[in-house]
Amino acid sequence: MNKEFTIQVRVYYEDTDAGGIVYHANYLKFCERARSDFIRELGMSQPALLAEGKGFVVSKMQCRFICPVKFDELVTVSVQVQRVRHVGLTFAQEVRRSDGTVCFALTCEIAFVDFKAGALLPLPAETAAALQAYLPSEE
Repeated sequence: MNKEFTIQVRVYYEDTDAGGIVYHANYLKFCERARSDFIRELGMSQPALLAEGKGFVVSKMQCRFICPVKFDELVTVSVQVQRVRHVGLTFAQEVRRSDGTVCFALTCEIAFVDFKAGALLPLPAETAAALQAYLPSEE
């Protein structure tokens, strides 16, 4: 079982299309917020990293739209670490209704990079160590 990090997101009018349903690109924004909060939870300051010319970039995404989320719903956005690599990691994410129904699922690979050099960097040792607690347990 994976250790899961979650945030709550309220769906505002601005998040929806003309039919009152979350516009498809906004699910990605919800997931980005959860990943950013998760990185902060690990003790990393993204503004400090950016000041050093380092940071995380998305390298690959695969998503599935399962059922609509509507205006004013409160949803849970989850982050589960699937894999840690030398220069990045893979997340599984879900957007769920309060009853647990999964409405959106995402697999996201991110890489740690040096923006100035345009090159991959190894994850900081303390980050890699903190991520171990979130890896799937072998049962």
